[in-house]
Amino acid sequence: MHVEIRLTAVAALALLAAASVTAQILPSGERRYPPTPSVVDVTQPPYNAKGDGSTDDTQALQLAINENTGRHRLLYLPNGTYLVSRTLTWPKNWKGTENWGRTFLCGQSRDGCTIRLQDATFTDPTKPQAIMRCGGFGSADWFHNYVENLTFDVGRGNPGAIALQFYSNNSGAVRDCRFVARDNGGAVGLDLAHSNLNGPLLVRNCEVVGFGRGITTAGAVNSQTFEHITLRGQREVGLQNEGQAVSIRGLRSDNAVPAVSSYGTLVLLEAKLTGRAAANRAPAIVNYNGGHVLLRAVTTSAYGRALADLSTPDLAAAFRIQGEDRPGSLGPDIVEYCSQTPTSPFPAATYSLRLLVPETPEIPWDDPRTWANVDRYGADPTGQTDSAAAIQSALDSGATTVFLPGSYLLRATITLRGKVRRLVGVGGMINYGKGLHPDLRLDDGDAPLVAIEHFAHIAGGLELNSHRTVLLRSVSDCTLTSTPASSGGQLFLEDVCTSGLALRGQRLWARQLNIENEGTHLANDAGDLWVLGYKTERGGTLLETRGGGRSEILGGFSYTTTTGALAPMLVNDASAVYAFLAEVCNNGDPFTVLVKETRHTETRTVGKGQGHTRPYSGHPE
Repeated sequence: MHVEIRLTAVAALALLAAASVTAQILPSGERRYPPTPSVVDVTQPPYNAKGDGSTDDTQALQLAINENTGRHRLLYLPNGTYLVSRTLTWPKNWKGTENWGRTFLCGQSRDGCTIRLQDATFTDPTKPQAIMRCGGFGSADWFHNYVENLTFDVGRGNPGAIALQFYSNNSGAVRDCRFVARDNGGAVGLDLAHSNLNGPLLVRNCEVVGFGRGITTAGAVNSQTFEHITLRGQREVGLQNEGQAVSIRGLRSDNAVPAVSSYGTLVLLEAKLTGRAAANRAPAIVNYNGGHVLLRAVTTSAYGRALADLSTPDLAAAFRIQGEDRPGSLGPDIVEYCSQTPTSPFPAATYSLRLLVPETPEIPWDDPRTWANVDRYGADPTGQTDSAAAIQSALDSGATTVFLPGSYLLRATITLRGKVRRLVGVGGMINYGKGLHPDLRLDDGDAPLVAIEHFAHIAGGLELNSHRTVLLRSVSDCTLTSTPASSGGQLFLEDVCTSGLALRGQRLWARQLNIENEGTHLANDAGDLWVLGYKTERGGTLLETRGGGRSEILGGFSYTTTTGALAPMLVNDASAVYAFLAEVCNNGDPFTVLVKETRHTETRTVGKGQGHTRPYSGHPE
């Protein structure tokens, strides 16, 4: 009884505090958080970074990184210019503790917060060095890392400078960042090729200005997804891909050099590639060394050709060779082009489904003074005691944003209802390994859109019991289930790792979706499903579409690690499917049946050696 009285009193005080602040929305692009030990302000003790543009903040920032990497905390940089004089590194080990990633670095605003390299620091272009290196240690176990709302400026006199070397596995993202080089300086803006096994990860709403190469990717695994990227003024190439599975939507390039060069697997959608006078003989896009490419809705101008699709392994030669345009690739604009003829067991269209793709919806960022911090309602951020009742009190408090700054144990399902429109963490865990299913349930409520953001694990998953629109952003290990009440709802996934997803008459749009489980990974029953960058692991059917559903997978790959022979990769039961993805299998047990398709009463298959999934077309003209 005493505990219940204490929780009620704490909840009442928190509710009064929240009610005393008039609801406010922060300016667009700005992020702030309530005071909490999990949000570490680098300008406060013990780090005391100045951010004044003249003080060397290297030591302060490196200590803050060392002491908080891998601890489900957010390193927060208020607006300012933080001068550094050597590479900032995210350590694998610190004082005997082994890190596994789980690091979140966020600025107050992209345009107001800059990490700037001291002039004339990285002067050797033959030995490039980064302003910041975010891990990458030879394994795919560096999870849930984020760099957001920052500008990286390589300063002057730094031809050997790389702005950011980013690395993350399963989930992770670089969002709302800008990478700047002046005076023909800088080697690479965003380097995703510095370490093998990088990804799956997402890069979204980012701009690269200058540098020799704007963005670099490499390696055969684990896939990298890009959306709304701007490249300007590169000296060699805008984006260079050497073997990776890359999916890109909404690329804008303004360059005198090719916008994209690639071998491996490339999907490029809705791109606008503008050349300059010096580019009048260069191709806008180079696909070389036998790479697989799918282009759709690509416009080009002031280039010699839209696409050079070549077999040469020599990239320098590919830039020089003009050759002949292939059918469908003739520019300046490309409606749709695929470098390989589609596989299909039945007569089928040669083009993709071309589903209408809405933008990910955004919820305004509430002033943190109006948030309901679950710890103020008695929740235990260490995850040692049951916090279900306290978190439910916060959810029912009337606040529109509910904040979970730690990791929490639940012994009962909590329900999202009422006025809540955003449930946000800083990379903590919910019920890690505790066995409750589900952890969260979405019921009807006041907000037509509900966002769940930045959790390293929601181990018991989310049950959708409402047709409201749901956005999951940067959430790992969260199984999604649906009740009939969710039919007709919309679901947006952005940088999500799950162990399974089944749709029932819903519409889903996903950017960077990673599913790892045994058995059916993704099922679409009578809904619409669109995925940009789909990465999978383990055995079982990767996509099953039935009930007249429509499914479109654009880019990504299967990392087949177990029992590939036991199930078809793709199952199409009287539905419409288009899939463009690769397979990597290093254990000698790849998928032996790639496609099982049923039309009317007849079922046909495509086996290994009979076809491929770059692409598979399972819909009629």
